[in-house]
Amino acid sequence: MPDAPLPRRTATEFHLVNGSTGDPLLFVDYPGRDDALLFDAGENGRLPASRLSDLAAVFLTHHHVDHLVGFDRVLRANLDRDKDLRVVGPEGTIDRITARVRTYEYPFFPFQKLRLHLLELGADRLRSAVLDWGAGLPPAEAAERPVDPADLTPTVFENDLLRVEAARVDHTVPCLSFAIVEAPGYHVDGPSLRGGPLRPGPWVSRAMTLLRSGAPGETPVEVDGGIFPLARLRDRYFRKGRGGRIAYVVDTLWSDASRPALLRLCRRATRLYCDSFYAGADLKKARTHKHMTAPQAAELARDAGADHLTLIHVSSRYAGRLDALVAEAAATFPDVTAEDPEGGPLPPSPSPRPRARRGGSPPGEASPA
Repeated sequence: MPDAPLPRRTATEFHLVNGSTGDPLLFVDYPGRDDALLFDAGENGRLPASRLSDLAAVFLTHHHVDHLVGFDRVLRANLDRDKDLRVVGPEGTIDRITARVRTYEYPFFPFQKLRLHLLELGADRLRSAVLDWGAGLPPAEAAERPVDPADLTPTVFENDLLRVEAARVDHTVPCLSFAIVEAPGYHVDGPSLRGGPLRPGPWVSRAMTLLRSGAPGETPVEVDGGIFPLARLRDRYFRKGRGGRIAYVVDTLWSDASRPALLRLCRRATRLYCDSFYAGADLKKARTHKHMTAPQAAELARDAGADHLTLIHVSSRYAGRLDALVAEAAATFPDVTAEDPEGGPLPPSPSPRPRARRGGSPPGEASPA
């Protein structure tokens, strides 16, 4: 008998920070690794600084105020760290972020070693530059490399667990949409990690590397002073799967110009977060301002073969009427939801727990504290 197909695993934490009607802001985290991803940088007061300091990359769809006004909090949360933080956006991102950063005076303390890697995607090229606080923030020199115009969804970010694709879409200003494409293999089981006796830490990445390299189950892994066999950690805190695709689409017209790239970006998406600024009755307004309607978001989800659709960037004119937009979309694509904008702030990153004793209790049993 052939092996059963692996489930489609996805990132272990998703937070639509401001719900479906606030500034669009998606925080995606893989607990135990300092590599969270943030899609757009609008109002983000519900994200504690400890969450923002875990970021590996920020993806800007465009530079309207509701997508960029919170960038200063991202900068401040990471400024005192020795790390590389990537910012990806459309044309103009290098100049706009550089100008914003240079608004401030910096003391350049020895511990301020942030390196901000800026990348902007145009029609036929990628431009990049680095802002380096450790070097005293000298003027950044931009480099360029060509992009095949036939590649509708070029990769703009990649690590050992995933890549992020971008698509140029049809808005009133240069604008991108994005999709996380996870690699198949082992991923952290977020609920188990948050609820288990071992606190997230560097051991998560070490165990992940060992699992993905096929290391034997008896391989010892040090966790806060304790030693645990890889197999016990694997069975308690990790799951194997095919990887998921999480698409984030805002501020675009659903048109002949945008449709091919959007369908490619969102194909078989595990989750699709999609612009639904207008109800179907306001189609004329959607065309004028280059946004999508809730029925059009459902059409994209259906045609792309998505698993689930979440309506986002819904106009405040529909406050209290989200159910009506969900019903409109459900007529075309039944697995659709919208999120309450009145959710509370996110909790901070997990606080350190007492260290495990060497030879302490294994995961899933008594706490090693």
